Amino acid sequence: MAWMPVRRWTKRVYVSILDKNMKNVNSNGMDLKKRDAVLSAARDTFLRYGYKRVTMKDLAEAAGISRPALYLVFSGKEEVFKGVYEHWVKETLAQIESKTAPLKTPDERLRVAFELWTVRPFEMTLASSEVSELLECTFGFAQESVKQGYRSFEKILVPILKSHVMFQGSRMKISAEKTAHVLSSAVRGFKVSARDAADLRSLIKDLLILALSDR
Repeated sequence: MAWMPVRRWTKRVYVSILDKNMKNVNSNGMDLKKRDAVLSAARDTFLRYGYKRVTMKDLAEAAGISRPALYLVFSGKEEVFKGVYEHWVKETLAQIESKTAPLKTPDERLRVAFELWTVRPFEMTLASSEVSELLECTFGFAQESVKQGYRSFEKILVPILKSHVMFQGSRMKISAEKTAHVLSSAVRGFKVSARDAADLRSLIKDLLILALSDR
């Protein structure tokens, strides 16, 4: 996303992209489009160099603004990184909703949802040491953002699960909400044990069969 200068700065309130219930964050004069542009530039910089090597000066230069201007919006590199992660969650959830909407069966929609949310990021960590480092940092100081991200992902899974025949009537002994939480939690563990992306896909496929089979 290209950086677009504006002539007048206006005070805006940034609503968290993860959940409407999360606390609003004051953007200290930067409008949302410009904030998104800064986060987009920061994302590209982190993906290229990892987290540890990047400085606030690097992030400011990538965004086309001064370092003092960046500090007006973000208290430090950790805050920028959290913003990048939340921005990624927003984009990924929107993509999941877009890609799953035209699919005919709940099983297809679930597989695509997990492909976008779990498998693709997993592939990136295997292909890049910088991305692997970013993942470690995410769980290191962005744990609350990660938890909220997974809660938002589970909210997308719930209506898909409710449309499944297993949730019609009283055939399932646990709710769609609980099933969504169990599925997302199990898949997080799969990323630790999976040998590669193909193995992860296979584990997810077997999990969905096990969870949604008519036993």
